Amino acid sequence: MSQHRSRMDIMKHCFALLGLCVLTSLATGSTALAQGQVDADPVAGISLPQTDVVRGKALFAARGCVVCHSVNNVGGNSGPSLDASNLDQSRNPFDFFARMWRGADQMLHLQSADLGYQIDFDGQDLADIYAFVQNAEAQEGFTEDDLTDRIREIIDNGPSVGRN
Repeated sequence: MSQHRSRMDIMKHCFALLGLCVLTSLATGSTALAQGQVDADPVAGISLPQTDVVRGKALFAARGCVVCHSVNNVGGNSGPSLDASNLDQSRNPFDFFARMWRGADQMLHLQSADLGYQIDFDGQDLADIYAFVQNAEAQEGFTEDDLTDRIREIIDNGPSVGRN
């Protein structure tokens, strides 16, 4: 239980830090996040990570996000589809991270049930995955060929826990 709580706390802190970075970028009028550039706020000393859409795509598949979330009709349906073209979901980064925050307990439970472990992300991982989730062009090339055999098997077997 303490390991679960500790990982959940780390996950929530990562979401909060990434959200703070995006907020700082927007507040200073910086376009660095959208352009994938590094930007430092001279007042707060905050540096935004350079985003890598290709790495985000690979992480989305390999780390197992795709087990619960589909992109381009590839993946599971335990969580919401993360298609960039999905107009039913706000693409505001604060809304995106708020949804992740609200679903943190369920995500950790599903990760343990379906993958056998909890996914460990750092800030760069989250920035890259977010960049992929927001990029319709990169998502168009996302296919089952991007999945490992293990992840494909987990998806084919269906979720261990029913959909909300």
